[in-house]
Amino acid sequence: MGPDLAIIYTPVGGGHKAAAMATAEAARARGLSVETIDLFELAPKVVTKTYLTAHFGGQSVVPKLYGSAYFESNQKGGTFDPVRRGFDHVVFAELVREVVAMRPRAIVATHHLPLIVLGRARRKRRLASPLVGVVTDYTAHAVWAEHGVDAFCVGCPLARHELVLHGIRPDLIAMTGIPVRRAFAATPAVADPARGEPLRVLVTSGGFGIGPMREIVCSFQGVPDVEVTVVCGAAEAAVPRVRRTAAQAGVAARVLGFERDMPARVAEAHVVVGKAGGLTVSETLAAGRPMVVVGTVPGNETFNEELVVRGGAGYAARALDVGRVVAAMRARGEIAQMGARARGLVVTESADRVVDVALELASRRSARAA
Repeated sequence: MGPDLAIIYTPVGGGHKAAAMATAEAARARGLSVETIDLFELAPKVVTKTYLTAHFGGQSVVPKLYGSAYFESNQKGGTFDPVRRGFDHVVFAELVREVVAMRPRAIVATHHLPLIVLGRARRKRRLASPLVGVVTDYTAHAVWAEHGVDAFCVGCPLARHELVLHGIRPDLIAMTGIPVRRAFAATPAVADPARGEPLRVLVTSGGFGIGPMREIVCSFQGVPDVEVTVVCGAAEAAVPRVRRTAAQAGVAARVLGFERDMPARVAEAHVVVGKAGGLTVSETLAAGRPMVVVGTVPGNETFNEELVVRGGAGYAARALDVGRVVAAMRARGEIAQMGARARGLVVTESADRVVDVALELASRRSARAA
């Protein structure tokens, strides 16, 4: 018999991996056996490089074009859909062979690409293990709505509604929240800085260093009583550049590369500044920290930003305005109140709820086999 769970992710942004690792952490805490799989490690190298270059290049270089493509493709059965799906089935065929041989009790995928090939394998009865798709944004693009998937986990009613519009039965959708590590939810509540206490601001670029970090740092020029920490993520080459920018602007900033203990960094901060990735938003809200959202890319990030802003848990701002916005938050004494609202926007124990869904499917399968 194989592991209890096989959890599959892609490196298309750090969030899909973070959601997978959070789910794995919750499962292992229960004593379950878990195998994690990076889908792209099973694909030809040229495919991996091309896919990642197109994704990150589109987001950072031509975000409006990326957004247009996102919305125009947000329907099932488009003109190029059969070609795209046929390509995916060929280049990711090794995943099916790997998972079938592994024989896990259940499979959890935190990106839509594994669902395409594994959903087809489920429909054709090549794969016996039940399959769970975890939507990692506060919206659900049509690419997630793959038939053959046994259950979908979503973070909000909008994502559930959209999956139904894309043809998924309502009874297959669970409102679990987007899975984040337990340490974020365990973060003590934030308080407004006391008189004489510096306002601690965490600037996070996301796992791949995308974001106008230098402009954000410059925005704090002349803002008093602020301590800025910048996490550059995997973009280690950005560290010296951001440090030079801070020195030239006269901003006292601690600039770090990849950070392994993000819950601790978030816990230190009064306010988090970052992009509107699904996991960045989820982790910040779960930790009860207000957020200033910068550099939102049209598409899925638009809906993530709206959750924060409309929920009263933060603001959207241009990079060069961040310092002014954060200073105003302190002056108005709204940081603690925003932090409390942030926690109310997310589902608690989200990773455990995803594991519950997977185990329930596995139990049903065992009962039918018996």
